[in-house]
Amino acid sequence: MKSKILIVDDHKVVRDGVALYLENDPDYEVVNQVSSGMEALKILENERVDLVIIDINMDGLDGIETTRRIMKISKDIRVLALTMHNDYQHIKAMMDAGASGYILKSCDENEMKEAIAAILGDEIYYSKEVAQTVMNNLAKKKPKSGSDGLPTPLTPREKEIYRLILEEDSNQEIAEKLFISVRTVEVHKRNLLEKTGAKNSTGLVLYAIKNNLFEDI
Repeated sequence: MKSKILIVDDHKVVRDGVALYLENDPDYEVVNQVSSGMEALKILENERVDLVIIDINMDGLDGIETTRRIMKISKDIRVLALTMHNDYQHIKAMMDAGASGYILKSCDENEMKEAIAAILGDEIYYSKEVAQTVMNNLAKKKPKSGSDGLPTPLTPREKEIYRLILEEDSNQEIAEKLFISVRTVEVHKRNLLEKTGAKNSTGLVLYAIKNNLFEDI
C-alpha cells in the first residue's frame, strides 16, 4: 500500500517540485497540495494521510502551529519540515511541536526520499546541515543540575558522555578525554539509549532538545 503524502507550502513552485520528485515513486502517493495550514487541517480531518511535508513560514497559520494541531488530530501522522531556516530556534520549535524530521529546501531528490523513508519507518531525520546546527548549539551548553525527568536519572558521567556525543566525538575520543576505556564508553552509551528510549545518536539529540537537558553556560 502506498504511503499518502500531503504537501503544504505557500509557494506553488515548491509544492510542484516536491510532487515531481515523488510522482513516479511506487511507494508514495501525493494526495493533495495546499498553500496554507488551515487547508491542510481540513484535509487531515477528513482523509487518511501518513506524512505531511510542510514549510514553516506561511501566511496565516505557520508550520509550527499547524504541526501542533496536526498532532491533536492524530499522533500517527508524521510531519517533515521542509524549510530554508537552519537555526536552532526554528528547529527546536518544530521538534517540540511534534515534527519527526527537518530538512532544508536546498536538499536534492535523494535526500528528500531518504528523509521520507526514515520518518515513515518511525525514525527521526535531520539533514546533515541541520544536525550540525543542533549539535553546535547543544555543545555550547552544560548539563542541567538536578532531575532530568527520567525514571532512572542520568549519572554525572552519563551526562558528560551525552555532551561529548552531541559534540560528535567518537567512542575513542570520548575515552581519551575522560580517561576511561572504549568499552566503558560503549556501556554508558547503551545506558543512555535505554534510559532515553532513543535508537541512535540522532534520537539522543532530539531527546536533549525536547527535554531541555542542557542549559546555557
